[in-house]
Amino acid sequence: MANKISMLAFDLDDTALDGEGKLSDATREAFIAAAEAGIEPVIASGRSFYSLPDYLLEVPGIRYAICSNGANLFDVKNKKCITSMCLKQSSVDQIVAIADDYKDVIYLDAFTEGVPHSDRRLLDTLLSNEKISEHRKKYLRKTRRPEDDIRGFIQANKHNLDCMNYNVFDTSLFDELMGRLANEVDDIYFTSSIPELIEISYKESGKANGLKRMCQYLNIPISEVAAFGNADNDAEMIRVAGVGYAVSNSSQIALDAADHIIGHHAEDAVAKEIWNILRNSDILV
Repeated sequence: MANKISMLAFDLDDTALDGEGKLSDATREAFIAAAEAGIEPVIASGRSFYSLPDYLLEVPGIRYAICSNGANLFDVKNKKCITSMCLKQSSVDQIVAIADDYKDVIYLDAFTEGVPHSDRRLLDTLLSNEKISEHRKKYLRKTRRPEDDIRGFIQANKHNLDCMNYNVFDTSLFDELMGRLANEVDDIYFTSSIPELIEISYKESGKANGLKRMCQYLNIPISEVAAFGNADNDAEMIRVAGVGYAVSNSSQIALDAADHIIGHHAEDAVAKEIWNILRNSDILV
């Protein structure tokens, strides 16, 4: 007998969004149909709330979002933060101290109340890079607030940081940095959604923990959640949900966590699976 599904938790980039980083008409219609059938579609993103695209927030039926890898839960329609977790100030100091050992190859982002702030040097470097897509550049221009002195900004706001990022241009250092975070920094959760990024938040963050809190808030058993993702930071959410789906373009860690592997994100795989869920739940006649 198929799981009863009462919530859809879905990652955005390279999962629910199409090959151009947009929400296709087919996926939009599937979310609306799910909501009309009484199934709660919930965004589950590594993005901060104010980095979420407006066209997604305006979809009828999408009322809630798990943001910043589970550090924040938001009421989408009212733009109200339901719960928030901040990094400990001592952890912030340790994170910056490690970054200071790699100043030429690590650039910092810091997030306050869902708003991303970035080292201006990082933005200038990315926006001048011909290998970065125009879609990505447009996203960076729209969502990032440039800081001339990112370390000064972090110091002034370290009591109120949702999360921080290491942007690592020398990816050969990735494992070294992950090891140092694990060994030298207390009370943190860290993960990665793309090869050049290490995302750091409070130890009780993560999409899986964010999903558990959202389930508690909405009084929905986690066994009644269908979760969709593609990256390492989605894997635990996929694993703990009642049923977990990885799109075919997923990382190996996400694929290994999934109950089901579906089609490619650029081919509306999430939309197709939502319709399957609706049909198998006997909601559609």
